[in-house]
Amino acid sequence: MLAACLFVLASCEPEPVLSLDKESLTFSQEGGTATVAVTANNDWTVTGANNYCSVSPSAGNKNGFITITVSENNATIGRSVSLVVSCVSRSETASKTLTIKQDGAAGKAEIVKYAVAGDLASIPAAGATVTFDIEANSQWTFTCDAADVTIDKASGVSLKTTITATVGTNPQFEGRELKFSLSCMTESGGNTASVTIPQDGGLLTYAGETYRTVKMKDGKWWMAENLRYIPAGMTPSDDVTAVKAGIWYPLVVDELTPDKASVKFSREAAVIKANGYLYNTETALGLKTGDLTVDNCKNYEGVRGICPEGWHIPTRADIIALVGKTNAKEDTNPNAPYYDPDLNGGNASIALLNADGFNAGAWGAVSIANTTAAKASLMGAVKSYQGGMNTGYLAGSTLVDTGKNLTTNEDGSIKNCQFMGFMPFVGNGTYNGALNNYRNGVSVRCVKNN
Repeated sequence: MLAACLFVLASCEPEPVLSLDKESLTFSQEGGTATVAVTANNDWTVTGANNYCSVSPSAGNKNGFITITVSENNATIGRSVSLVVSCVSRSETASKTLTIKQDGAAGKAEIVKYAVAGDLASIPAAGATVTFDIEANSQWTFTCDAADVTIDKASGVSLKTTITATVGTNPQFEGRELKFSLSCMTESGGNTASVTIPQDGGLLTYAGETYRTVKMKDGKWWMAENLRYIPAGMTPSDDVTAVKAGIWYPLVVDELTPDKASVKFSREAAVIKANGYLYNTETALGLKTGDLTVDNCKNYEGVRGICPEGWHIPTRADIIALVGKTNAKEDTNPNAPYYDPDLNGGNASIALLNADGFNAGAWGAVSIANTTAAKASLMGAVKSYQGGMNTGYLAGSTLVDTGKNLTTNEDGSIKNCQFMGFMPFVGNGTYNGALNNYRNGVSVRCVKNN
């Protein structure tokens, strides 16, 4: 009879009824809470909770609510869990699955610091290595917007690492900006950190030689090294009787002389590299010795001469605009960027020029008095200055005709004329413009055309 009663009671229970107002929930990486409504006609339970996803309450009777709490996800990939809500009635079970999804952490990228080799503020024109200390929380990539830059670690998974970028010679004459970027992305997003580092310009390659140049405060690019070019068909000379050679080896102080006031030729490659060759003005202007005449000597101002294409032998105007002082009073320009009114009563300053990278100095000269001279003398060192070479010239292209500097031989050929160039005196720190006999062998620096 008891069994029969229990059967009757069981057969009177309704079938289990269960529903949820949501089938899934999605949480952000930070986590949070959400509420789900449960509709049931009997007791129900929730299973499947874990260490990052909790449920409260985990059981109930008939209609009610459950609260889902999800903790922060520090991983960079998303995660999910399935919660099962079950309702039992009449020995039958109704179940609903509630899917909980959570995003992973977004990628984070940081360039903590970087340094150019030598602790420089910019990358030299000739190139350098740059090291970067980076941090990321997932797979990362590191790039540079210049194709000629090589990177030792273009990608990785290390949270902290050091990357070395090798930057070669700047392929363009002007300076450039190099952008380095660190990117870290996950399925939840990410970010890119970047730094921009300047690379200096000013390297000039000409006839197999590379020269440093510098943009001075006059707004022009100047060579910061003396020319080392040998024109076709010419051979440098170290013979003081070769007055028509047109090109000579550089000079150095003769350390063997007691007073170190004498100079001598040097064929050493290191000296040629440092000092360049010496040229008479005709060679500098792209002519042959003897080509200048009384009629044409005024026609070569600002010519390219033996300079690279797009450059020229400095003019008188170039000299005045840069240093503001020549041996002519009317040429004084106190507003020139490298004129120092306090230097010996007002002169162009070697110190100011060199502070901006001009590499001003003295390299001596082969002095040839005129076209009738049979032997040259060598100048550049003086007894009063024992620090090395004291004086010399840089060639210019502007003829200076004062009425006495343009003379002729009896046959009417040109005997002597003078061009405005630079003349340094290292001992007193001056670098003014000065007259230079056109047959003298002097250093050549070129200035870029506007």
